[in-house]
Amino acid sequence: MSRLFRYWGLSSQLFCGALLSLLLAALAFVPSFLIGTWVLENTVYGEAFARQAEGEAFVELQEYVDREGIGQNNLHLLNTWCGREEEIYLSLYLDGWPLYESAVPPAILDPELFVLAEEDPECEHTLVLQDGTVTQAFLYFYAGDAYFYWVIVLSVLVAVAVFSVCFITIVHRKLRYITRLKGELDILAGGDLGHKVAVKGRDELSDLAAGIDQMRRSILAHQRAEEKMRSTNSQLVTAMSHDLRTPLTSLLAYLELLDRGKYDSEDQRRHFVAKSLEKALRIKSMADKLFEYFLVYSSEWEQADLEVLEADELFQQIWREYVFSLKSQGFQVRADFGALAGRVEVNVDLLHRAFDNLYANILKYADAASPVEVAYRRQDHQVVLTIANTVSPARDTIESTNIGLNTCRRIFQYHGGLFQAEETDHRFCVRIHLPFVGETPGPLSRELPPPQA
Repeated sequence: MSRLFRYWGLSSQLFCGALLSLLLAALAFVPSFLIGTWVLENTVYGEAFARQAEGEAFVELQEYVDREGIGQNNLHLLNTWCGREEEIYLSLYLDGWPLYESAVPPAILDPELFVLAEEDPECEHTLVLQDGTVTQAFLYFYAGDAYFYWVIVLSVLVAVAVFSVCFITIVHRKLRYITRLKGELDILAGGDLGHKVAVKGRDELSDLAAGIDQMRRSILAHQRAEEKMRSTNSQLVTAMSHDLRTPLTSLLAYLELLDRGKYDSEDQRRHFVAKSLEKALRIKSMADKLFEYFLVYSSEWEQADLEVLEADELFQQIWREYVFSLKSQGFQVRADFGALAGRVEVNVDLLHRAFDNLYANILKYADAASPVEVAYRRQDHQVVLTIANTVSPARDTIESTNIGLNTCRRIFQYHGGLFQAEETDHRFCVRIHLPFVGETPGPLSRELPPPQA
């Protein structure tokens, strides 16, 4: 039964639990009532019990007659005694004629209707009145409804007890689960986010537990992301400090030479000025990239508006622009553009910022003697974009902070996609996944295709 309840809502479980408890209560009432009735039939309603009660009642009747001085002339005084003994019926006869009936007023007592032959001889007693009259007294004991009433009351109490125990047991299981959830919430409130919230059953309480556990995982993931971001930012600051030191030192050296006039000719002075300007521009470029990086990771950036656009039209426009720019810079480009039937939800400005970083990365690190390969195609429910190029032999002499790639990764993650970059055998390859709107994306491949020679 508990397994069946697992698939029902909490209200349904409680309702069915109440019905089940009511059924068990009814099943408990029936045998209780039958047993009580059987006991009455063999005790109170039994002949032996009645004879004993009649005998005891007659003794009390004789004592009452003697005490009250009751004779033939004041038999009405017997009404008081019979009124107290509700379970007793009394008939008095003298020489076969009725003198008194406890249930019949004397004024309507008809001797022809009450004949001695109708009385039960086993209930006959001899009652002596105070005036010396010897009468035949017939006492009948009737258990009445009092005992039967108590049988019903006790049977109902048994049924109520069974219902209460069963229903409280069902409710207690839910209350125990709620108490358990409260304890686990106290653990989470204490800072132990690694504690997994137990999910039991399939009802509103289990949904609540699942929601709490999901919230726990989200908070934990957020904390880990913040910790990773702090670590990344710390590494970035360290790297930037190192990368800025070299051009800044050179800049100061050239400025010092110019300030002291330590140059041999006008050409050398102009050379120092040109070098100073070059280093200053380098520092400015690095500062701009650092600003862009922190801008992308700011909370305000996450409020960027998204719009739904046709994927084929969007990427044709973007890629053709960058392909043309690469060719104008002296690069060979191999383009493979497939059909993209579907729509994507993007922020165009952010996409341009990401592709600007990739474009600048190619200009800076790619070997112009080898072609740059660009492609996009539809794969299941997502668009896959690929950029591959040969790394320039002078790559090791060029300073790099990886700010641009980190910015790209952040942008595409914000769009619900995946950004991968890998360098193998002097080949640099970038793969980007973006999901189509209204379609369930399949698993994102973590494997990069081998760069083509």
